[in-house]
Order: sequence, then C-alpha cells, then structure tokens
Amino acid sequence: MHDDFYTTLSQVLGVLVLSLMWDSQYLLRLTRQDRAGVLFWTKPRVRVYSLVVATTLIAGIAASMGVLGGFLDDTEPLRTGLFGILALGLATLLTRLSADIITATRTPAPAADPAPAPASAPDAVPPQE
Repeated sequence: MHDDFYTTLSQVLGVLVLSLMWDSQYLLRLTRQDRAGVLFWTKPRVRVYSLVVATTLIAGIAASMGVLGGFLDDTEPLRTGLFGILALGLATLLTRLSADIITATRTPAPAADPAPAPASAPDAVPPQE
C-alpha cells in the first residue's frame, strides 16, 4: 500500500546523504575554518551532529529498504519516524545552504586605507645609465 512512500524515501534520503556529506567543498571549508570565537557550533559539536545526521539518514534508508524487502512491517510509527528523519535531513540541508549563501553574499568589511604611495614628481627625469 505504501510502497511508493518507501521507494521514494529511500532515494530521497540517499540524495540527502550525498548532498550533506559529500558536498564538494563542505568538509574542506570545515577543515580550514578557524572556529576560535565560536561559542556553540565548535568543531567537536559539528562533528557529532554531522555523524548523527548521516547515521540517522542511512538508518532511514535501511528501514525503507527493510519494508520494501519484506523484513519490516509497514506501520504508522515507522512512517512517522521516517518522516521525522526526512525532516531532520531537509532542515539540516536548509540550514547549511542558508549559511553558505549568507557567507558567500556578505558584503566584505571595508579594508583599512593603505598608506598612500609616495607621489613621484611629474617633472622628474628618469635616471639614465
């Protein structure tokens, strides 16, 4: 009865895992970020959260495949839990996209005025060899 739900969900969760964990620059940016002034989303917390989200999404794929394979029964609590997993993945994706978009489009702070270069005299004759 709900085979389409589980089939679609297993595919969508797989795409979410790929888009969240194997984003071409996400892990590289995270490695290079200096998070010294960050109060809450420190690197250890980001590590734990990312691993929990990835594990949860993969468990959702396994549960969906379990129903499709006949190993698990289709129940309302299972569908509700899988919908919650989907919501977690989508919320995480939206948050990361928002942070990346805001960072990429932020107006850079005005640079400090560099010391003016010494002006050369317009009538100065270049040295000859």
